[in-house]
Amino acid sequence: MNLKTRLKSQRLLASALLALLIIFSLASPIAAQTVLQGYSSDEPLQKGMIVTAKADDQSKVEAVTDKTIEKMKGVVTDANDSPVTLSGDGKKVFVATTGPYEVLVSNENGPINQGDYISISSLAGIGMKATDTQSTVFGRATTKFEGGGDSIGKTQAKSGGTVEFGRIKVDIAILKNPNMKAPDKDQVPDVLQKVASSVAEKPVSAIRIYLALAVLIVTGGVAAVTLFSGVRSSVISIGRNPLSKGMIVKGLVQVLLLSVIIFITGLFGVYLLIKL
Repeated sequence: MNLKTRLKSQRLLASALLALLIIFSLASPIAAQTVLQGYSSDEPLQKGMIVTAKADDQSKVEAVTDKTIEKMKGVVTDANDSPVTLSGDGKKVFVATTGPYEVLVSNENGPINQGDYISISSLAGIGMKATDTQSTVFGRATTKFEGGGDSIGKTQAKSGGTVEFGRIKVDIAILKNPNMKAPDKDQVPDVLQKVASSVAEKPVSAIRIYLALAVLIVTGGVAAVTLFSGVRSSVISIGRNPLSKGMIVKGLVQVLLLSVIIFITGLFGVYLLIKL
């Protein structure tokens, strides 16, 4: 075998090895998260706790609460859970931000089934099945948690009840809750919501819609009562004194105009409440 043929064989072998390496990397079940970032913390944090960066020091992390739910960063894990870690002096808390990792969860919002979205519970750093009022989810459960034999402990929730907690695998993907309901929209009939939004050309809160509806009802009622009283009085007056019909009709027209002015004023008030 001459040198040229040998070099060609070596290139073919290298290409084949590279192709196998690419195929293996694509087919490998290794999590997308291959690098763990090291942080420090001013509070004790357990493996599986959901954390966020401190507002005044981005090099430190703390347990997420319901007040910092939209700032969830990742989950505390072991340094050897990934082949690559980035850390400096004193940064002993390693955080994973994507991929399947063990997360501490509770059954505060009921049993967790595979595929359920996970968000933060009333316990700092502990997840639970996401509710439809939470704005952000941490990821989706790949295993279930019911409590009982699956739990590693119990504690008292803010609601006063006892909840159990344990660790399950969660595929971390922090995003807006797909199942979140818009509270304002749920409190207002769709027809009112559509009319208000079309007038304002933007979403309108439930409070503004109901205030506008109240103004419309009150002014409409006042205008109707004024008109009815004027018509009734005019009819009675004409019956008693037919000769004064001209003056009575003139007064009736004035009452009609007053009713229209009251109603238009109410409509203007409704418009301002919705538009501004």
